[in-house]
Amino acid sequence: MDFQAMLPIFSGVFLAELGDKTQLATLCFTMRGGLGRLEVFLAAGAALVLATGLGVAAGQAVGLLAEPEFLKAGAGVVFIILGLAFLREGLRERRPGPGSAPPCA
Repeated sequence: MDFQAMLPIFSGVFLAELGDKTQLATLCFTMRGGLGRLEVFLAAGAALVLATGLGVAAGQAVGLLAEPEFLKAGAGVVFIILGLAFLREGLRERRPGPGSAPPCA
């Protein structure tokens, strides 16, 4: 195994995951109680491993069908579209009124 080649992958994924929706959801599950930190950690970790496995399998399949430059450009366009959609949704949302449930409830 080439650990030096794996380091940029680890770093990129680790930094991309910090503060994203997955981490916020994990934080909310932990705050709710009912499950211990270990159970939340194991369940969230298993979900991330499965999602990563699906990403690797999809990447391999799509990599056989398309050129890497096309995939990079397509991924960039998809990220821009999603970013604009999330921004639009966020700007439309109103602040919760009195008596509203907190976001993690």
